[in-house]
Amino acid sequence: MLTKEESERFHSKFIELPNGCHQWQGPLDKDGYGYFFLRRKSRRAHRVAWYMQRGGIPEGMVINHICRNRWCVNPQHMQLLTPRENNLQDSNSIPAINARKTHCKNGHEFDKVQTLKSGKSYRVCSICERDKARRLKANWALTDELAGLI
Repeated sequence: MLTKEESERFHSKFIELPNGCHQWQGPLDKDGYGYFFLRRKSRRAHRVAWYMQRGGIPEGMVINHICRNRWCVNPQHMQLLTPRENNLQDSNSIPAINARKTHCKNGHEFDKVQTLKSGKSYRVCSICERDKARRLKANWALTDELAGLI
């Protein structure tokens, strides 16, 4: 736990906004997260706030800001997620964008019947894959026919 002096110093570094966010008034890192110097080490302020109110962060989990404000240090605006859940939730990353897609590029719906998994997370439309296999087979037949003529 933090000492009384550390806790008071931490609480002096943010202001409470009408929307409930606790806006960090101390320094921000390059990613927009507040940081707080605690016990000879620079630490992300939202992680310190979480620790003060809820305890340690379990191994393999990260903190997600529900309010979408990286500078917010209100533990009520945070939740624990796995890194994958955090990356996919409300993100503009390529995996998150692809995970939100409901149809393939040709308009076929991604569902349990028409969707194949390729690798860990890559989805493939079975209709498009079948059409592609037919085109390739026809192309290979032409190639084999031409090889016989040469």
